[in-house]
Amino acid sequence: MLSQNMVFTSRAASKGLPTFGNGALLVAAAMLTIFSFSPALADDELACPGQNLLIQLEKEDPVRFRKAVEKAETIPNGNAIFWKIEKPGLQPSWLLGTMHVSDSRVLDMPEGFYEAYDAIDTLTVELAEIAEPEKLVLEIFKHPELTTLPGDKTLDHILPPDATSEVAAGLKKKGINVNLMAKMRPWFIYASLQTRGCDIKRRASGLRVLDESLALEALDDGVNLVGLETPVEQIKALSDVPDDRMLQNLRELLAFPNGMDDITETMISLYDQGKIGMIFSLMEVVSTDLAAEKAFENRMITDRNKVMAERAKPYLDKGRTMIAVGAAHLPGDDGLVELLRRQGFTVTAVN
Repeated sequence: MLSQNMVFTSRAASKGLPTFGNGALLVAAAMLTIFSFSPALADDELACPGQNLLIQLEKEDPVRFRKAVEKAETIPNGNAIFWKIEKPGLQPSWLLGTMHVSDSRVLDMPEGFYEAYDAIDTLTVELAEIAEPEKLVLEIFKHPELTTLPGDKTLDHILPPDATSEVAAGLKKKGINVNLMAKMRPWFIYASLQTRGCDIKRRASGLRVLDESLALEALDDGVNLVGLETPVEQIKALSDVPDDRMLQNLRELLAFPNGMDDITETMISLYDQGKIGMIFSLMEVVSTDLAAEKAFENRMITDRNKVMAERAKPYLDKGRTMIAVGAAHLPGDDGLVELLRRQGFTVTAVN
């Protein structure tokens, strides 16, 4: 982890790409899950709430909904999550877009996945440390300069006067005392809110998000596990987003009625249909600040795509490799599908 790290998280409501694409958000999720405890729960207690916001948008604003659908059709490589990577003289490799949740619809792998997985030697993921979440927490503690405000600054020093009480009230609704977060960078607070309560309960009951499940399976099967980024690089990407822009994202997320429950349910529905391009389309159509949105997207998606493609190439050049990263990294002119094609590979949607 639109990634892991929307329709509206404002780009419908927060300009981030939480569960689809921002693997860095797994760091915050790891902190929440490691330091949380829940007893064994029944299946019905592990269910996640949430409504599909697309249904609401189509009903309440059909014109905007149609614009989003039409825009989505123009986004390259936006209708598939599983791709075959080929080059003459090499055994095939594969590209899988993931979602950083444990929902059964996401864990139900696309057609052809298992046959492909059985033929690989290497699995490359965003963070190899996803197999050991405790390491993600340790990396945060090692770099307070990236997570905390400098000097004597606190949130009320960088928030507009009328926003301090607004943020405090929003955090309180989430069960978070603003005083505990007063010294934290806005990105850290924003990331900490990406994990749903039901996901924490699921984690405590032994359920894992897709990326972690894939990584652990690879280790058990003797498949070479490689991280395309380091935890520090992901944290740095988030910390590079200016505080004022991330604060706006945070305020919009806190103002969203059902927070991550509705956002994540919407993303899962799109992912289940392979409609990754629709996510970017919705963001653009509903955004109130295209410049801020683009700046966030450039740093959190586009810049990281280039790094991932470059670091994956040596493994792809050997063949028998699978890349599994947040689905937000796949579509678009600067998405991984296009970047790999520019490296000379033929990349074809499997389904």
